[in-house]
Amino acid sequence: MPGRPALQPGERVIVSTRAHGARLVRPFLVLLLTVFVLSLGQRVLELRWRPAAEPWLTVHAGLDLALLVVAGWVVLRRCLLPLLRWWRTRYVLTTRHLVLLRPGGGRRTVALPLNHLWRVDVDRGRGPSLGRRDGRVVADFGPLGGLRLENAPEARRFAELIRRAADDERPSGFSGPAGGAPAFPPTRVGRDAGVAPRPDPSVPPRRPRGRRTVHQEQE
Repeated sequence: MPGRPALQPGERVIVSTRAHGARLVRPFLVLLLTVFVLSLGQRVLELRWRPAAEPWLTVHAGLDLALLVVAGWVVLRRCLLPLLRWWRTRYVLTTRHLVLLRPGGGRRTVALPLNHLWRVDVDRGRGPSLGRRDGRVVADFGPLGGLRLENAPEARRFAELIRRAADDERPSGFSGPAGGAPAFPPTRVGRDAGVAPRPDPSVPPRRPRGRRTVHQEQE
């Protein structure tokens, strides 16, 4: 997947980055736990049961193989795929769009025009930051929906760059709907936030259950 979206004439990339490395803490812990449980299971199987004749030798080998298959599935599903998804997902800010590039090509790419941006906020989330400056950047594009970027590096600076790019993209004298007062409530970003496939910025996406669409970077 390309590291940058298709640009319009005169459009240029301001920032192209990916989620903070802290996003990989959970897959790393899952990997350690899986290796520990596999080693423990194989050790217990070896010490507690040592068959000397068939068919128990075959059963013993089958159980050992089953442990390896389960461990391999967990590593693939919970470690390698999140690592690949993290590597291939990028947050791109251009002079005209805020873009979420995800694995899967153009159908998984979300690009929302900056001239429709109403607000952008930063949520550092729960727990200690441990000196990190990443956070959740939530951009509200009014009727077009919203874009939620998890673990965005230098989140506050990134949000400020989005605001500046949006101000430069808006026409002179633009003050937003109704003199800056949104015609809709702020975009919801709770657990019920849904992801829609590649919206057309010129066509407002469908609103599931009466709410505006929030495109988000999946874990």
